[in-house]
Formats: sequence, structure tokens, C-alpha cells
Amino acid sequence: MLLFDLLKQWEPDFTPGCAKVHLARFNGKEHPLDVFLEGRFDKWQSWQSQRSFEKDYVVSLIQAGRPTRWLFAGLFRRKGRSHHTEPRSHYLYELERIEAAEEWVGRLYLKSTYKHRHSYPKGKTLANDLVISELLPRRLTIGDFPGFKSVNLTKEHLDIVVRQNIPTWRAALSSVKGIYLITDVETGKLYVGKADGESGIWGRWCTYAATTHGGNVALKKEFGIDAPPDRQYHLRFSILEVTDLHAMTPEIDARENHWKQILLSRDFGYNRN
Repeated sequence: MLLFDLLKQWEPDFTPGCAKVHLARFNGKEHPLDVFLEGRFDKWQSWQSQRSFEKDYVVSLIQAGRPTRWLFAGLFRRKGRSHHTEPRSHYLYELERIEAAEEWVGRLYLKSTYKHRHSYPKGKTLANDLVISELLPRRLTIGDFPGFKSVNLTKEHLDIVVRQNIPTWRAALSSVKGIYLITDVETGKLYVGKADGESGIWGRWCTYAATTHGGNVALKKEFGIDAPPDRQYHLRFSILEVTDLHAMTPEIDARENHWKQILLSRDFGYNRN
């Protein structure tokens, strides 16, 4: 189903011809997904260096990891615009959220084949392009650390946790060593890893956030520099067991070997030793 078909149901007066689409991407300073999760998106979007929203409606989408994947951030009605010269020339838009569309904000993922870098295309340009690909049961949020048994992070969400340095996650994951699991949801292959350094699981997972492969041979081959840019977003991170920071390396190695045997990650997964 197309997003624009839903927009017409939510707002009877809406048409593609009366809308601009805001494709919110990293602007060199802030990631719009971080801004959205922090609750600052509306104010952030209203500040524009150009007259970007000269239509009655604005459809706001946030790039979600992959270049072709977008999160629905809201349908807005333009109420006004003002020009300001300090600290530099810019426009402030008064944008009103359409209440009927709010139930789907932060829940609706879309797939697009639109490849141009222009961030403010006209509605007609994308009217037949934005296809609904996923609906979350609840609004996307990166909350406080849920407990070791409940960790189930996509690579996209791991990046956000590390980038925002969320205190509860950092405190919990840096307080333990342990065994973790990486699942490739595209192939079903598993990788069992250990975190035995002084910074615990937090330090190890920060490496994955930065590199995706963490230096592991098979993961490097699958998710390294030659991999498609969106390949990394098929990964999920979870925790199999934890130990305290005083646990010795041989003990952790034994537990890692146990899980590799149980999950057959050498035979069918990404473990090579």
C-alpha cells in the first residue's frame, strides 16, 4: 500500500499537488532520528535556511538506516512562515500536526526507490513511490536499559544508543563482561562473541557501532567495505549471559565455546574458531 493513499484517508483535503515531502537526513551535525527520539523534531524541522515548505501540507519522513528506508514522522499543515536574519538568514515555519495521522507517527516504515539527493521534493514526485513496508506495534523509542535478558537491538538502534551515549545502557553494559549473540536476519546465520575487556560489553559493542564487523573475519567479509551500505541493518544484537568484570579470560572463553557448540555457529554461522 502507498503512503499517499493513507494520507488521503487521514486528511480529506490532502492531495499530492498541495504537499512537500521532507526527507530528513543527517545534516552534518545532527541525525534526525536522534532528534525525533529526543522529542525535538517539530522545532528542528521548523527552522529552514530556504523557503522549503511553500505548500499547504508537509509530509515528514526520516531516513532510517538504509538510503531507501524511511520512518513516518508526521503529516503537517502549514499555518505560517516568518523570515529572520539572526544569527543568519533563515525561515521559521509554523507547522500544525494533523491529528488523524498521529497514531502512525514513529510506527510506519516506508520503502522508496527515489534516489535523488534533494531533501524537499514535491508531493507529486513521490506520490506513487512510498510503499509501506513495516508497521511497528508501538511508537519507536530508545528507552532506558530493559535488563540483560530483554536486550534485542537492531544495528540501527545500537548505533543510536552508542551515538547518544544513553546513560542507563552505558552503565549496564560497561559493568559486565559476557557472551553476546549477533543474528543476521537476512540469512539466519549467527555469530557468538565474547566481551572480556575492561569496558565490558559496552566497549565491544561500541566497536560494532563504529565498524559493523568488529574485526571478526567472517563478519568483515560479509559486512566490510565491499558490502552494500544497507547490509549492516540486517543485524540484531542480544546477550546470552553475563559475568562480572573480575571474571578471568579462560572462564569466558569456555562459556563462549559452550554457546558456539549449542547454537552450531561454527557449522552454520559466522564463527570461524
